[in-house]
Amino acid sequence: MWYSTITKELNELESRILNVIHSENSELDEMCKYVITAGGKRFRPAVCILSYLACGGQDVRRAIDLGAAYEIVHSASLIHDDINDKSEIRRGRRTLHKEYTVSKAIVAGDYMMARGFQLLGVTSKEIVDIIVEAASRMSESEFIQKDLEHIQNVTEDDYYRIVRGKTSKLIEACAKSGAYLACASNEELDAIGNFSRGIGMAHQIIDDTLDIIGNFHNTGKNVGLDILEGKPTLPIIVAMNDSHYGSSVAEIFTKDNPTEVDVKNALDIIKKTSAVKICRKKASEEVENAIKSIGSIKDSPYKESLILLARYVASRDR
Repeated sequence: MWYSTITKELNELESRILNVIHSENSELDEMCKYVITAGGKRFRPAVCILSYLACGGQDVRRAIDLGAAYEIVHSASLIHDDINDKSEIRRGRRTLHKEYTVSKAIVAGDYMMARGFQLLGVTSKEIVDIIVEAASRMSESEFIQKDLEHIQNVTEDDYYRIVRGKTSKLIEACAKSGAYLACASNEELDAIGNFSRGIGMAHQIIDDTLDIIGNFHNTGKNVGLDILEGKPTLPIIVAMNDSHYGSSVAEIFTKDNPTEVDVKNALDIIKKTSAVKICRKKASEEVENAIKSIGSIKDSPYKESLILLARYVASRDR
């Protein structure tokens, strides 16, 4: 498995996260733990730790702290995303604002964001700049996505622009921060940056594809949410351009308030197109290009784990 080289580090990461998010307020502490213990692949901190080790880092505790900070910031952003999207399920359980209240969930998200940035702040100005840039791009991309919801003429280029900021930029920040912490050369930083951007793109493409063909048991959330919310994802865009079924998909996607029946019909129609196959192929291409980009990184078990992680991203079903 891709994580076999850092199993011990990922276990230490869990303890570190819980320690950092601890609050003396019992309900706030409970809410933060509710979010963190819901699961998740710890994909972003793993990328950070593996990049650090692949670039020759020696004191892995520093990378664990950095990875913990990124996971806390990422989890906080999901709390706010779920509120904005009115989502009810995340990782197989009720979202935080549904389990508690919207007002308390906002505060919990703000608290976790602050604790994450506090942990990042003890690293270096350069790493803080990297995460601030990523967080800024994430916010900007959310606005771009909002402007394109339920729009028929959205393009694949629009989608890639959203994903580069919304998903790929944070994964790139995780990887480059880990490499920077290891005192990587400029060549290594560029290689790790290109690699992480590619797997970030693939990660989101597969996430969006699973919203079409996934199931609750594997993904921990209901399918069809992107259609329901009018989010312009790659499989939806490809399907809307299908010569035979495109107009039927577009008719549903452009509705402001599609029904559950509409969503089910749209999923059935999209599955009749080549959209899923095209998206899987695109994710695989992103991953293979990403792997090529780290050819200059010295061979090691950690580099091999990065490669295995990349291929997992493109093939996953959850």
